Amino acid sequence: MDDRNASDEDLMLRLQTRRDEEAFALLFARYRVPITSYLYRLVGNRNEAESLSQEAFLRILEKAGHYDYPKRFSTWFYTISRNLATDFLKKKRAVVPDDFHTLSESVLGPAQPEAEEQTSWREDLDQLAVTLQDLPVPYREVVVLRALQELSYREIAAIVGCPESTARSRMDYGLEFLRKRYRRREGGKSAPPDNGTPPESYK
Repeated sequence: MDDRNASDEDLMLRLQTRRDEEAFALLFARYRVPITSYLYRLVGNRNEAESLSQEAFLRILEKAGHYDYPKRFSTWFYTISRNLATDFLKKKRAVVPDDFHTLSESVLGPAQPEAEEQTSWREDLDQLAVTLQDLPVPYREVVVLRALQELSYREIAAIVGCPESTARSRMDYGLEFLRKRYRRREGGKSAPPDNGTPPESYK
C-alpha cells in the first residue's frame, strides 16, 4: 500500500511499535504547516511558534508509547501542542498576531470593497487583534481553534479537556467579549466598563 494513503493513526502505530522513521517523516510533512499556524495564531510570535512546533514533534517521539490507537491522531497531537502553548503563555505574555480575517468577520462583519473603506477595515482588524489579547486564555484558545483553525466543537472539547457544551459556551463568551471590547475601544469611554470576568455559565 502507498504510504501516502496511510491514515495518520496507522502511521502513528508504526512509529509507536517499530520506531518507523518514514512514518514520522510523513506525519511531519502532513502536520508541520497546520500545527505551526495554530501555534502562531495562539502565541502570536512566529519564531516562538516555530520553536514550539519543533518541540511538539519531538514530543511525538518521546510520548509515542502514550498514544492510544486507533483514537484520532490529530486530537492527540493538537492536545500536545496546546499544552506547550499554554506553558509558553504562562511564562510570557503573548503578542497577538494581526492575521484574524476569519475571526474578524464574526465580530466586525464582512470587509468593504471600496479602497477607502478597506483602509478603515484594516484599522478595525488591527484593533481587533489588540482586543484579542484581553480575552482570557481559556476562551481565547477556543476562539482560535474554532474561528481560525475551523475545528469541530467535539475535537476542541477533546483538545482542551472540557465538555462540548463548555467549548460552545466559551466560544459564545469569547465572541461577545470581543464585540464589547471592540465597541468600547471604538466609542471611547462612552461604553460601560467590563471587568472581563465571564459569567459562571461560560466556565
